[in-house]
Amino acid sequence: MTRRIEQLADKLYQELVSWATKRNWAGTTRREVPIDDVRRCFNTVYQRREEDSGIAVMIRDSLAVLIERERIAPVKATDREIVTLPLKIKLIPTAAPTTKAVPAMPRWHRLLYDLEGSWPMAGSRQRACYLAINTWLLSNPDRTTLVPLRERALEIFSASGDEETFPSPEKALDDVRKGPLFSDQERLLDLLHATATPPPLLSKQVLEELNENHLKRVGDGDLLLVVENSATWWSVVKALPASHNVGHVAWGLGGSFVSSVRSITESREIRRIRYFGDVDSSGLRIPVSAKRTAQATGLPPVRPATHLYAELFTVGRSWRAGDMAVSEDRAAELSNWLPGEHREIATNLLVQGRRIAQEWVGYQHLSRTQRWHADLI
Repeated sequence: MTRRIEQLADKLYQELVSWATKRNWAGTTRREVPIDDVRRCFNTVYQRREEDSGIAVMIRDSLAVLIERERIAPVKATDREIVTLPLKIKLIPTAAPTTKAVPAMPRWHRLLYDLEGSWPMAGSRQRACYLAINTWLLSNPDRTTLVPLRERALEIFSASGDEETFPSPEKALDDVRKGPLFSDQERLLDLLHATATPPPLLSKQVLEELNENHLKRVGDGDLLLVVENSATWWSVVKALPASHNVGHVAWGLGGSFVSSVRSITESREIRRIRYFGDVDSSGLRIPVSAKRTAQATGLPPVRPATHLYAELFTVGRSWRAGDMAVSEDRAAELSNWLPGEHREIATNLLVQGRRIAQEWVGYQHLSRTQRWHADLI
């Protein structure tokens, strides 16, 4: 353990406590901090040195110091990146607990009457989730179409407009497991008319489909469509029209696509690659980097799925990004990969530290319009 990491860990902890304190943490209970906010806190205190490892490694090692010192506790799940980080951490209490007043209950939707008894014992995060779902149900939403859980979560939790409570609304239900509603996954999915979509895995042998959750062969075409997030992968595969020129639809696995694109050299069937992802710094950095990798290895160029992005800019709402805001020059450099008509909007989002999640273009939308089919030709 280097002195450098110990110092970074101290600064990161101070920033995490400051983050939690601004959100009414009194230090008497454990406070969850999503990994996106951990990254943001780290970037606030981090100044890169030439001898440093990658930023994900530096965050991982700093968190390890804080875990050893019993300042934080990690969750078991990880973000599935190459350098794995927990999806969130928990700040360990630093003060004696105090009694807090229980907020007034809402007028419950008939399907949530049983929550009345658990409301007083629920934590603030649970209550916020209960309120958002209750408000959504009372709005008489369209529940006729079965959609991925993350797409339904985006619909529900973005409607609250609370970027502090739900920094990534599409992920709001990823790790909520306590309480009468969230501990019963079957009931939750039935209530929201949603389906869990296990992440599809990228096979190293691109054309060999090992099972239904691997790279999906959807036809005999020469086009590979790569989708950044697993829920949208599911929706695109389900919504494909009967006639298209797509051979495979692949889950990009976040930043892993930058490396996994090399596996396409094993195939002579793929002659075109189109990519569709989030509109944020990470979501654009991935295809830009993959494009350079493809060029260096003689692969087809990685181009944007123009019409899917057009749908995203049409129906999507911007939200505070997990990535830090970037300079206008860097934003323009990343946005230049997109079609010309979207570059200015994307540049402004990146400069402001905002994003548009690709889950806005969900199954319900894809099944109701044919405009995106032009990406499949």
